[in-house]
Amino acid sequence: MAIIFGTDFSEHATVAAFAAAALARRTGEPLHLAHVLEYGSAGGSDAILEAMRREAQTRLEQQAQELRRREVEVKTHLLDGAPDEVLVELASHVHASLLVLSHHGQRAPRWRIGSVVDRVVQAARCPVLVLRAPQPLEAWARGERSLRLLLGLNFSTPSDAAVAWVRRMRALGPCEVIAAHHYWGADAHARYGVPLSPEVEATPEAEQALRRDLTARMGDMPGSGAVWVHLEPGLGRPSEALVNLARKEAVDLVVVGTHQRTGARRWWHGSVSQSVLHDAPTSILTVPATATTTRAIPHTRRVLAPTDLSELGSSAVRYAYSLAPAGGSVYLIHVLPPPEGALAVSTGYTLPEPTSPKERAEREQLTAELRALIPHEAAARGITTRIELVTGRKVSEAICQAAERLDCDVICLATHGRSGLTRALAGSVAQEVLMNGTRPIFIVRPPRDE
Repeated sequence: MAIIFGTDFSEHATVAAFAAAALARRTGEPLHLAHVLEYGSAGGSDAILEAMRREAQTRLEQQAQELRRREVEVKTHLLDGAPDEVLVELASHVHASLLVLSHHGQRAPRWRIGSVVDRVVQAARCPVLVLRAPQPLEAWARGERSLRLLLGLNFSTPSDAAVAWVRRMRALGPCEVIAAHHYWGADAHARYGVPLSPEVEATPEAEQALRRDLTARMGDMPGSGAVWVHLEPGLGRPSEALVNLARKEAVDLVVVGTHQRTGARRWWHGSVSQSVLHDAPTSILTVPATATTTRAIPHTRRVLAPTDLSELGSSAVRYAYSLAPAGGSVYLIHVLPPPEGALAVSTGYTLPEPTSPKERAEREQLTAELRALIPHEAAARGITTRIELVTGRKVSEAICQAAERLDCDVICLATHGRSGLTRALAGSVAQEVLMNGTRPIFIVRPPRDE
């Protein structure tokens, strides 16, 4: 593993090189100091080009010698070609853990779209650190101060990779982390099946569920320094919210994951990382999903067992208890249509208290039928059971929302095994949950006739 710093010998790049060297010394990795000659835009005779090469080599060695005085192993690379392509290729060749660039690096020729930094961020398979203000990171790497980080947090794989890098940085030195999540209130309520409120954009229950899941997404944070989740509802762009928060909190570094979208996908979906890269007032660390190197074995604690109380639907309940560990929980749920006069929006939320004796009796009967499905050995294994009746105009949506709201690790669901025209006519709840849900699903197929 190594750290690469791309230099153009500018004044800002020289200052940034000291920060890159301090990071290399802190991590114990060698620093690869690279300069790229882009002959295509220079022109001139072979003699002129050779003179340019000698001058570049001299300046590269001078900069390397200055960095070596800081007790850092430095290797030099004088390369030819397009800077972004060459730097990305070098990073792959030396298995770089980090590629560092100065914000005021060279610009590409006009016929290319974006800057060298833009294209490196789009193509690199390792994290890219773009230094706008190198001094705070250099001081942190030298153990002289704590670092104040702003982490863009959501439910994506690139965000998980960014979280992993924040963990690594906290293991190297003290970091105060603000994990920011920007969301639309209606989306949060739809995710958890929590009824909307006309008074507020996001109800406390929706915010509590979001904070719970995002905190779990971050996991245990090593090292020292405060860590908290900042929730910001609104209809604006997430990148604008991150940039504004970076200014307000005066952070030293913004850390964001990147999907590395290109072409039409980037135009259609937008790019939070690219917008933050252009507008943030401080240094930026962009982390692609490919930067995640370790994946922990997930723990199953809570299992959701939806059933329509048919023989097939109830057969999956036994498998749900087989998936639950000792001390775990199984959530038995049954979806009912919304009460008359309810809002047209499917909520997937626990039914309110019954308003009539008949309704109360029907609920008690359904609850008894669900309780009868609990295996006798569940208590002996220390598995607890929670029974819920939920409402929803669409069963699959109500199941997905219940899984999010109850923070279940897996959904255990029976399927009729329909295919072709039968499936098209009758639909498939299991298929819809599989397509639209975010939680792992354990499918129980019907027995085959021999």
